[in-house]
Amino acid sequence: MKYIARETAFRENEKRTAGAKARVDIDRICTEQLGYTPVDIVFDTARFEDRNILGQLGEHSEALHEWERKTAHLKKGDLLLIQFPPVNHSLMLSRQLSRLKAEGVYLVAILHDVEILRGAKRKNKSIKNRMRKHFEEQLCLGHFDRIVVHNKAMKEAVADLCGIPAGKMRSLGLFDYLCGETRSREFGRGVAVAGNLRPDKSGYAYQLPGNMRWNLYGIQFSGKAFLPGDETDPKSPGVYYHGSFLADEIADRIDGSFGLVWDGASIDTCEGVFGEYLRYNNPHKTSLYLAAGMPVIVWKEAAIAGYILKENCGIAVESIAIIPKILEEMSDEEYHILAQNAEKVGRRLRRGDYTRKVLSGIESEILSV
Repeated sequence: MKYIARETAFRENEKRTAGAKARVDIDRICTEQLGYTPVDIVFDTARFEDRNILGQLGEHSEALHEWERKTAHLKKGDLLLIQFPPVNHSLMLSRQLSRLKAEGVYLVAILHDVEILRGAKRKNKSIKNRMRKHFEEQLCLGHFDRIVVHNKAMKEAVADLCGIPAGKMRSLGLFDYLCGETRSREFGRGVAVAGNLRPDKSGYAYQLPGNMRWNLYGIQFSGKAFLPGDETDPKSPGVYYHGSFLADEIADRIDGSFGLVWDGASIDTCEGVFGEYLRYNNPHKTSLYLAAGMPVIVWKEAAIAGYILKENCGIAVESIAIIPKILEEMSDEEYHILAQNAEKVGRRLRRGDYTRKVLSGIESEILSV
């Protein structure tokens, strides 16, 4: 039997971010297309609130008991897929993973984020929080038979920092983005910027050049911008904030000729914890843009840049400042080719091809032994 651990506790704001959408889509692909049986891990969302040390230890213990209860029926030869890190972070989860492994259950992880590369470096999080996430990864990842990582760069980093053999890891390529058919894109409608727009993560969004059109979508934007009703021409230059939408809706609502994949405080390069993380991860916003049939603009040193250039579904730049000039010099024919290729990739994402391919390969490797 094949099982997927399904954690369902997301707060309302998180339903408007990439994190919840990516996990829910993988749940759907596994249960609806690949025949996985869900194992529902349920916990009280009040756990997110600040607690003292004893209270937090009690929560970690209760989380362990929930995993123990819900996976007690698994037996030798079964496969359990876990999306990692778990929504319900727990220092004690490794205990149950160890038990399941000893009982002959195959364990597979899909990595959404690697906290040793990102979260453990964030200075706005407490040392206690950062250390907990770091040790959670170190304790848990070694128990998995296979780990799905984003790309080659992440594979090398996880192998080096966590001591995981490269032979246990498989690259996903892109996160799928399940949604309906989307409209064709036309040139000249500016660049879309989607994601969490809080200043410490997306400081660049508050410095965008004013000589072209920028369409912003996301939570926690606190800058100055026009609103969509402030003009009648969707090609007018300037920064326009369109608000936030549920992840299942935004692919149909987002407007622009390109989608920007960028992070950090600067428009000159991707820097800081979030910017540097682009060297290792495949941002889910990349999948959103492509699923919407929109070519992407990425930082040239991002891990995803090679794939985008190979598929010819976008461009790579060293600085946001040069984007207006590049687009001014781009021909309609050049854009049309990029948009056609973006739609080809987007079609795969909307069907769930990337998840299905990597998991089918893993199943054939370990379940046929």
